Amino acid sequence: MNRTEYKNQHAKEHYDRINFKIPKGEKERIKAAASGMGMSVNEYLFALVCDDLASGESRFGKKKQGFNEEQRRMLEKWQVPRKYHDMIEDLSYTKDEGYFIYLKEGYVNDATGSRNIHCEKTSEVRRIIGKTHKK
Repeated sequence: MNRTEYKNQHAKEHYDRINFKIPKGEKERIKAAASGMGMSVNEYLFALVCDDLASGESRFGKKKQGFNEEQRRMLEKWQVPRKYHDMIEDLSYTKDEGYFIYLKEGYVNDATGSRNIHCEKTSEVRRIIGKTHKK
């Protein structure tokens, strides 16, 4: 058995593989975040998951506590048409990270290919949310 075959066999016996898709452009952001901490993308993503599993509490899960009246006012301020409000499960905004919208189960956004929308400007929010529909 040559070195490559040995490494492949070792990986097969000792590791599981998880593949997932992300919207175009997000890979570079993830790589930059990982690199900034001196980690590979794999190490970074695994560390995030392990942190949630070890604490028994997900930071992402904590953020998704349900849609409230303050968030509904945010949508009004962002001028998101009312017909999209019922498609949204959760949303947030921070000056540093921008606008995040999480769609309810059963909805998809054609611009992102997922239930997640991330934008930096309110005009992008309105443009991208317009590509949201029921699966």
